[in-house]
Amino acid sequence: MKLINLENKYILFYRITILFVISLALFVTIASGIYGFVKFSGILSTGDQEVIVENKLVKPDLSKFTDKYNKKIIPQTKNNNSQKKKDPKKDTNEDTNNKNVLFKQQAERLASLQKAFMTEQKKEFADLEFNTLKSEVLKKILSLTVPVFCDKYNKSETSEVCNNPKFKRKEVSGGTVLILDTIDITKYSKQFYGDEINYFETQYSFISNFLTNPKISKLYADGKITSPTSDSIVEFHTQFLDNNSGFWRQRNKNFKNEIKNERNNEMQKFKDRAESLKILMVTGGAFGIFILVMFFVIFYRIERNLNTISELNINMLENMKK
Repeated sequence: MKLINLENKYILFYRITILFVISLALFVTIASGIYGFVKFSGILSTGDQEVIVENKLVKPDLSKFTDKYNKKIIPQTKNNNSQKKKDPKKDTNEDTNNKNVLFKQQAERLASLQKAFMTEQKKEFADLEFNTLKSEVLKKILSLTVPVFCDKYNKSETSEVCNNPKFKRKEVSGGTVLILDTIDITKYSKQFYGDEINYFETQYSFISNFLTNPKISKLYADGKITSPTSDSIVEFHTQFLDNNSGFWRQRNKNFKNEIKNERNNEMQKFKDRAESLKILMVTGGAFGIFILVMFFVIFYRIERNLNTISELNINMLENMKK
């Protein structure tokens, strides 16, 4: 009886061991196989990533102008006399005529802001002065231009504009710089900046806030500002150009970072595939162990059944002899 109990315990231990080995081999095979496949496919491959900054054209800020005076730095008005004057040719182009109308309307709107400002300052402002100011404002806003960049990254959106021969252009490394006036920058802002930008309305809002700001009124009263409308036009456009330059620099940096990120991801995919081959080799080894154990169990069961049958046959023969 003791031998029979010992044999039963041995058989139970044997079965538990076999089941544990089979289960472990099967689990390792499935888990490492899935992980190795995912690694090889590159789904989880992400190399070191450079930060892609959200890039938008920032509106000019009035506080930047007043801060200059707080720091006791009086801004100097840029002299635009050095700019090339347009040839006084009669232009029958409908687009040019429409632009001239819009420029005149904007000049009158901006001059009206100074008229209201002078009224607020309780100073007389004659019609002659208004017309003179309107002419000066018109001349100033006609001279304002904004550079934009044409390259392979925005070719699909800007090809019609960039290929138009009416715009002044300059070839640079990586693309072409177009020189647009303030009406065209409004018209084509969506193509170049991804957002609708109305230069005239933003300019009008800035100058309106400029002339109604108590700090500006005090600066004018102190004689630190003599031409508030002209100064505000210059300040607005200077900030607009600075923000425009910042937009294109950040855009260029973002594209470089995207290319770098793609390169890092490709390198990481290559490393992951090399690592996945090692994992798949382990998977193959675990699967081989699983198959060997299964064959061992199958052959063991076959041999045991054959031994049982043989014993039964021997017993039957011995009984028949008796």
